[in-house]
Amino acid sequence: MKQYDEYQKLMRYKYGYYSFIYLISLLALNYILGLFFNFQWGASKETEMLIIMFVVAIFFANISVYHNAYFRKKDDKKGYSWLLLIVGLLGLYTTYQTFLVRPEEIMINGKINEGATQFFSGILFVSIPITYFIKNKIDEKRERKKGKYSESK
Repeated sequence: MKQYDEYQKLMRYKYGYYSFIYLISLLALNYILGLFFNFQWGASKETEMLIIMFVVAIFFANISVYHNAYFRKKDDKKGYSWLLLIVGLLGLYTTYQTFLVRPEEIMINGKINEGATQFFSGILFVSIPITYFIKNKIDEKRERKKGKYSESK
């Protein structure tokens, strides 16, 4: 964590803590659904755990990107974002192809199967650059608005 400044470390710790609480909550909810309602939405409990972990990882990555705590200060954020977007789109395309050829890899008897982890991996890689580009557009808009108000005074 030497490459991160104090603000970035604080944000990573803060949202890491929130992610941990989110993970515990989702695991508890999943346990309650299985225990009291005998409801299983994944083909196996292991698949359910993997999907829950991916959901939490997506949350943490995106909230960190939005608060400038994902990439290090000296990283080429735009270059990494394009690379992650390409990797994510390839992952989503591969998932789509898998679904066309062997849909039972993704869904079996109405339950999510292990092949869906590839989908969530693609979503993770695609969501990081999307969040980064949206944040940049919001920041640019704020700067223009800020400049507009400072010029009129």
